[in-house]
Amino acid sequence: MEIIFTAVSVLNDSNQKSNSYLASVEYGDIAQLIDENRLYVPNHSEFPDLAQRKPNPNRIKQISNYILDNYQQGAIYFPPICLNVHPHPTYSNNQISFPYHALTMRLTDGQHRCFGIHQAIKTLDETDRPARDRLAQLEIGVLIYSALPIEQERQAFRDQNLLVQRPSVSLAHYFDRRSPHVLIAKHLAETIPQFEENIEYIQNGLGTHNPKLLTLSTLVTALQFIFPHLKNPDNLENYYQWSTQYWQLIADSLTDNPWQPYPLDRRKQQRQKDLRVSAVFFQAIGMIGQDFYQQELEFDAIQTRIKQLNQLDWDKDNRFWLDKGVTQIGTKNKPIVSNTRTTIKLCYQVLREQLELIPQPATN
Repeated sequence: MEIIFTAVSVLNDSNQKSNSYLASVEYGDIAQLIDENRLYVPNHSEFPDLAQRKPNPNRIKQISNYILDNYQQGAIYFPPICLNVHPHPTYSNNQISFPYHALTMRLTDGQHRCFGIHQAIKTLDETDRPARDRLAQLEIGVLIYSALPIEQERQAFRDQNLLVQRPSVSLAHYFDRRSPHVLIAKHLAETIPQFEENIEYIQNGLGTHNPKLLTLSTLVTALQFIFPHLKNPDNLENYYQWSTQYWQLIADSLTDNPWQPYPLDRRKQQRQKDLRVSAVFFQAIGMIGQDFYQQELEFDAIQTRIKQLNQLDWDKDNRFWLDKGVTQIGTKNKPIVSNTRTTIKLCYQVLREQLELIPQPATN
């Protein structure tokens, strides 16, 4: 009995001491190979063949959810997994074949993808067999190394992972066409005058030479606070409408129009002094938005409440903010605002007290 893959030979060794092949494997085969212990992941630190990291259950769950959320609506975009196979395969006519019962397939890259595929298949096994069969027919690319010794396998793992760089969160959001919060944020960026041409889409932060108002990742996080349970990217029109009215109302209600585009020198000075252009403030406003949304307040009532924020002194040097924990004294003995969950909650508490809002039940 043999395992046969359609494959292309790849030269990736200048000394031609080993061969590699490009192929593909169906999701169903991945699940079966794991179940039959034919797909081996050398991630046990107490074993002498260690060549992988310990798996992260949260990542496996995230990948499984990604598959289940998207396989019917659009393509699943996975990079190829990498396998080190023993013994050497037989290659002929664009096919590689292995003796099934003597085959060892060691996963050098992609264990979380494979375990995520396995978990998604098993979930549909229990809930929707026809859907499971459709998912099982999807394929993932495979780069197959031919009988690498353990030292080279470890080098392959190191190179594959150390040389990878994740994109910034803002750039990942900018390219995303699926997340409902991202879709709403992009809509706001195009419809709120104060946001147009004033949002940083590439970098996570706003450097000293960046005159933009806020990052896309900050706006997305604020929207996640407003709509914490929103998952479906369909039928967002009501969310678009409410969000547009809300953020436009905030922008228009703050005195001195602090969110308008400014040249770099003015923006730098503003960031040094004005809390209303900090990421913490935007996210706290998102948490306030959840209160308004849950209470189903009319926008006239929201506007009346929001104008009460103008009674606060938003200068970072104000001792009030230090006492509330929203600012801290930095190394240069100047007040700073740390963009942390704790600081956001403290700022939210100040806003909620100023707006005389009834506390809402905590959401996860």
